[in-house]
Amino acid sequence: MGYGNSQGHDDSQAATHAMIDKLEHELGALEFNKPYDVVEIRKLKAQLNELKVKLAESELAFGQH
Repeated sequence: MGYGNSQGHDDSQAATHAMIDKLEHELGALEFNKPYDVVEIRKLKAQLNELKVKLAESELAFGQH
């Protein structure tokens, strides 16, 4: 038995993982197809980093490893 809101946390975590995967794919495509579009690449990298930090904090808060 987990925490009271573990299912909601799992759903949120799955959505965050899906968003990270999507952004990583977009970033790879952008870096390959438009390596000169530095502003957009930086925005995507910042967004990805923010999501990864949010996910890591969430995992720490719920005691997952």
